[in-house]
Amino acid sequence: MDWVFYAGLAVGAAGAIAMNVGKGVQKMKVHVLTKGKAMFAPENRRDFRIWLIGVLTTTASAGLYSYAMKLTEKPSTISSLVGIGLIALVIFAWLVLKEKIGPREITGCALVVVGTTVLAAFDVPMSDPEAFVLSKLLLYIAVVLAVFGVLVVYTLTTKKLHGVIFGSLAGALIGIGMFIADIALVESGGSFLGQLKNPYPYVALFTGASALALTQVAFLRSRAVVVVPCINSFTILMPMLLEFLVYNINLSVPQYLGIIVLIPGVVVLSTTSAGAGELEDKSAVEGWSEAEGQSN
Repeated sequence: MDWVFYAGLAVGAAGAIAMNVGKGVQKMKVHVLTKGKAMFAPENRRDFRIWLIGVLTTTASAGLYSYAMKLTEKPSTISSLVGIGLIALVIFAWLVLKEKIGPREITGCALVVVGTTVLAAFDVPMSDPEAFVLSKLLLYIAVVLAVFGVLVVYTLTTKKLHGVIFGSLAGALIGIGMFIADIALVESGGSFLGQLKNPYPYVALFTGASALALTQVAFLRSRAVVVVPCINSFTILMPMLLEFLVYNINLSVPQYLGIIVLIPGVVVLSTTSAGAGELEDKSAVEGWSEAEGQSN
């Protein structure tokens, strides 16, 4: 048994929990951002501090994800642990927000557990070290961003599909950031601290910060029940796509089946009230609309 690999899964799961619970805390108080400078006023400071705690918790996941990829050497495996984070978010909502757990949540959790277990159980260690060509990496990322650039122009012009497009772009940027973070480790020869000497960790942090900003835009302009599944799905799929295109790595057949089971579980959990924060989402959208009206 490869204990290092399973230790990496444990660290990655901790990162997924931090990311998703942090997003849940952000969604609870995201409406405070619609108040502009007034968010720092005494009556709003508590909400702002809670939102900021959510941001910091989500940010902490970056270091955990990076170390997890050092131990497992596979960004696609770590990104698939988003589902474990969603289970933690459902438990958070049950314990803290006093939401009920019903058949929908139980079904979603079961699918995530089965899919993640299959991915881990059928993992095949790489026979050759990871290698990449920078020009190929930049080309594929440029293509992805160009496609989303067109979609963003479309949604800003038509004022449609804000949640789907901004949420998917945020998830894609998170996935790209995770893959670039793995590139940092490859460049440093697997040294967790040595990676800080090359530019890739800082690029990964920039993409993560960009994803965070787009997440807030998506939450404020659309229903979170639409946004969150898009974020989580693209967070899982983007590293897998880049792994295939850049590293030429294929998953085993059982692992692809595990993904097929995992993604529906992620979508189910993302669209529950716990996963989507639907109650808070309504007030956020109304607050955004009010702020826009005042600015006009």
